[in-house]
Amino acid sequence: MADGINGNYYRLNDAIIRQTERLSNANQNQAVNDKQKTETSFKDLLDQQIKNTVTFTKHASIRKEQRNIEVTDSDLEKLGDACDKAQEKGIGNALIMMDNSAFIVNAADKRVITVMDKNEMKNKLFNDIDGAVFI
Repeated sequence: MADGINGNYYRLNDAIIRQTERLSNANQNQAVNDKQKTETSFKDLLDQQIKNTVTFTKHASIRKEQRNIEVTDSDLEKLGDACDKAQEKGIGNALIMMDNSAFIVNAADKRVITVMDKNEMKNKLFNDIDGAVFI
């Protein structure tokens, strides 16, 4: 009878160990899946934030400094909205007029190509633009 009890004990013990391993593996897989979902969500949020950010080319940054043109966070937001409007209308390169400054922007990339102040705009010809946005 002792062998019967010991035999049942070992079978029960093995069953408990197998079930514990299955649960442990399931929990690990769930943790990996949750981590991947979080990383994907964070990546999507980061991509979206980058996509909505207006950037300046090296040339535009130099011109901005030379011409003492200040661009605030509010201005960047306005430029981003103007780029969105330009994209909706199918405009690739846009002239964006804001306050006393003109920005030539690649609307799809939300990248400022060059910047001019009011004095620079006098008697200037704007070429290679598909449209203009006034804000």
